[in-house]
Amino acid sequence: MRSPRWAAAVVTIAVVVTAFLFGGAWQSGPTGGHGQLQAAAKDAPLDYTTQIRPFFEKYCFDCHSGEFADEGLALDEYSNVESILADRKRWEKVFDLVRVGAMPPSDMEQPTEEERKKVSEWLDHTLFFVDCEAGPDPGRVTIRRLNRNEYNNTIRDLVGVDFEPAKDFPSDDVGYGFDNIGDVLSLPPLLLEKYLDAAEQVAGKAIVTPESVRIQHQVFAADFRTDGAVRDGRRGTKVLVSRGTVSTDFEFPNAGNYMVRISASADQAGDEPAKMAVRIGEQAESVVDIGEHRRPKAYELKVQVPAGKQTIAASFINDFYNPDAEDGRKDRNLYVRSIEIEGPFGLPDDLPESHRRLIVVRPGADVSLEDAARQNLSQLLPRAFRHPVTDEEINDYTKFVKLAVDEGQSFERGMQIALQATLVSPHFLFRVEHDERPNDPSNYHSVSDYELASRLSYFLWSSMPDDELLELARQGVLHRRDVITRQVDRMMADPRSSALIENFASQWLGLRKLTTDDVSPDPEVFPEFDDELRRDMWKETEMFFASVVREDRSLSELLDGKYTFVNGRLASLYGIDEVQGDEFQRVSLEGLPRAGLLTQPSILTLTSYPRRTSPVIRGAWVLSNLLGDEPPDPPPAVPGLEETQESNPDLPLRKQLEIHRQDPGCASCHKLMDDIGFGLENFDAIGRWREKDGKFDVDSSGVLPTGESFNGPIELISILRNRREEFCRCLTEKLLTFALGRGLEFYDRCAVDTIVGESAQQDYRFSVVLKAIVTSEPFLMRRGDEPPKAETGTTE
Repeated sequence: MRSPRWAAAVVTIAVVVTAFLFGGAWQSGPTGGHGQLQAAAKDAPLDYTTQIRPFFEKYCFDCHSGEFADEGLALDEYSNVESILADRKRWEKVFDLVRVGAMPPSDMEQPTEEERKKVSEWLDHTLFFVDCEAGPDPGRVTIRRLNRNEYNNTIRDLVGVDFEPAKDFPSDDVGYGFDNIGDVLSLPPLLLEKYLDAAEQVAGKAIVTPESVRIQHQVFAADFRTDGAVRDGRRGTKVLVSRGTVSTDFEFPNAGNYMVRISASADQAGDEPAKMAVRIGEQAESVVDIGEHRRPKAYELKVQVPAGKQTIAASFINDFYNPDAEDGRKDRNLYVRSIEIEGPFGLPDDLPESHRRLIVVRPGADVSLEDAARQNLSQLLPRAFRHPVTDEEINDYTKFVKLAVDEGQSFERGMQIALQATLVSPHFLFRVEHDERPNDPSNYHSVSDYELASRLSYFLWSSMPDDELLELARQGVLHRRDVITRQVDRMMADPRSSALIENFASQWLGLRKLTTDDVSPDPEVFPEFDDELRRDMWKETEMFFASVVREDRSLSELLDGKYTFVNGRLASLYGIDEVQGDEFQRVSLEGLPRAGLLTQPSILTLTSYPRRTSPVIRGAWVLSNLLGDEPPDPPPAVPGLEETQESNPDLPLRKQLEIHRQDPGCASCHKLMDDIGFGLENFDAIGRWREKDGKFDVDSSGVLPTGESFNGPIELISILRNRREEFCRCLTEKLLTFALGRGLEFYDRCAVDTIVGESAQQDYRFSVVLKAIVTSEPFLMRRGDEPPKAETGTTE
């Protein structure tokens, strides 16, 4: 139970978190300075005012100008290049729509292909050109809290208790496809409450206190087992009138020192008192003399008891009966009212590893309370905060321990309170990187070795740095290329690297959607699809990705690998008869029209509708997740496919899509997506092979905008395999986003080029990509931010 005093103390810590966040450290500034962009604009081959703006005046201003501009986009307000660069994100969307021909809308006057190409090339150069010789811009990562996975893993590695305290936390927001992005990881009030609860749970599980393990259990006579001359006695007792025994069983939760209390009285007779023999388990019995009193009295025995089930027995061993006794005391009898167990006193013998890790020193004859607490906390705090701590900080947390002991609590209870305070500190909950000149955007500098240790461990393990990383940080050598690349090898060989596989792959590929209502095949159409098959699909893809990582294969095998992992349920879906049961086995796909990720049921299912496939969704998925060319949202004026289907219900889906994209506003995007999706039409909405879609033969041929043609999924995959540089660039960008905890910006192109170039020299092996990422400038460095703008007064 939480003591009000301790709750108040921990809430005070929480207030510090809030002040820490909203006092300025939480602020996220602009994504970067515009120096390189402005230089790019000046080098642009065309003049904006005379050669580019007229295009927008002619084709766009009718809808996008003035106070009531569509979508709030008033293009007439952008009078020069500088104004465009100041609103770069919005102009990136303009670029996408113009480039693919999605704007102007199809019912408006259309530019010629030459006009569209000229403006697209100018926007591309202006918005995205980076002079890599002008010096690096490593970007700036917003301070970010630990997400749910990181919190669970950090608790596990910090204190040694393996449970999921963050299970009940609110879901983490997602940005740029991942849930570890600093700009979206906010701190709602509910989460603050959850942090307090979780800290108390963790402290209770990690540290054993005398108060927490001590139990008190009492068994009354009515529940005794009896043996021998025993019958019901007065006042709720059992009377042992001759040789007899009463007993009960008790499950001792921990080994240790216990007090056994037996409430007993006796009828005295003869020349000695009634004697009661007490036995616990297999221990030697203890004999207790029962005094002259009619009411039951508690007789106490201190015993050392092992953990586990033990029998506690009380026996009457000196029966006496003399009907002719001159003093009238003819019969000696024993009465037993209850057996009570209390303990253990002190700490149990078998303390958990987490307790031994956190409490190395206890107060004693040679160690004061404060010194013991300081020694323990000097080990805990640097690991929890992931950087060195000062003596003053250690003393602050030592005060929690002393306060507990001063109020009559145990030393261990005080350490629990200090641990709770640690776990709600902003230094634990947030990954903080410090700038000596935080408001200077020209301040490019290396992150500290301790900050680099955290970047590395949360990238590869989704958890805190271990002792080896912290020691290398202390030595100041972690920045060295040879050191950090050796650490990548070591860390990827550690079981904790499974977090990279689980957290990155599940989000990059969208596997988490498999457990949501977003993926819900209709049970009337697909009765074999159930929750077990849903989980099997996820596991297959995760194991396939893990094999590329663990075996250090080329990233291109994710596209065309001719093997996978299946159990009996998935084997049935694949048409493989040799695999039965729940265990997953590696199987060859030779001879089957499948290869790589694209033909796995997980991907095919999450890119389908509940009752049918979707070439559009599948094509868009390939463009976004494999080629890094995410199509723009459809213009609002374009009709949906449903209208075409209602008008042409007897045509196959492919023909319906061809009619739909006859609208120029549709064709511009669909020509990029549909044919890719058609190449996967031999797979139904849960990934089974088919030759027919209802009454129609499946046509899985296609022609890409580049002129490349294919017939079926294997030929499509072969074309994608020939674009492996695009695929590896896309995957590199996703990995770098996950590693940095921020979205990539135009100035990251130089780093991506370097990473892709280095990995290409070694066949894009996964380990090479990882090492190139952790030795890249965005990973090793950061910059200051733009100075905050002065606030203007407002009235509500």
